[in-house]
Amino acid sequence: MAATLVFASRSAPVVPGPLDEALWYARALGWPAAPGSVDATGGPAVATTDPRVLARYWAADPAASVRLAAGVRFDVLDVPAAAGVRALDRAERIGVPIGPVAATGTGRVQFLVAPGVAGDLPALLDWLDWADPDLDLRAYGEGDTVAAPSPWPATWRAPWPRSWEHARWLRPPVDPGRVRPVGDLATLGAALHVDVRFPDVTRLLSTLAHACQHVRLFPRPRASQPRPLTHHRPAPA
Repeated sequence: MAATLVFASRSAPVVPGPLDEALWYARALGWPAAPGSVDATGGPAVATTDPRVLARYWAADPAASVRLAAGVRFDVLDVPAAAGVRALDRAERIGVPIGPVAATGTGRVQFLVAPGVAGDLPALLDWLDWADPDLDLRAYGEGDTVAAPSPWPATWRAPWPRSWEHARWLRPPVDPGRVRPVGDLATLGAALHVDVRFPDVTRLLSTLAHACQHVRLFPRPRASQPRPLTHHRPAPA
């Protein structure tokens, strides 16, 4: 009964809420989601793609933020905001392939990469001669969760942040034109999952490490909130 109510058709436009976002990631991308908080990297709620379980989670706490499970469909490389913006601009300028990128409300930028990268990060940095403990380059993988940005482009220009929102896409995983309205969630099925591709991590990791070192050596005042980089291209589908 609860799932039927969640997917009931809506005759008027609505502002997507956290449950809508969790359902979209679960059904359109196959990314497991769970309720959480801005500081969580794990939690008692088990991330899932089951819409009935997600509906129960948010019925218990309708204002809970959305967390996405790392280590299943993607891992995350996390850097300070200044380093992330520098790396993103450089990567696009010189043609380094990148995947989805998000900015968090805590002043970090997160680059989504293929699952398994987090566990290999120390070896990869050592192989690239970037085994520097002061880079402030973090990785999230199996057992971790990260904040889920809203998938709907119309919300990206809304005041930052909404009560449950702790991240925004700088480079979304899906072309914004392919993101279906909230009212279409009932039509999404497993056959509609979008395959998000991730780049060769070695070139991206070298770019991130260089940017982190530059920001450490030449620090600038931290911006109060992430800059919405709406001009960046979506990640390839």
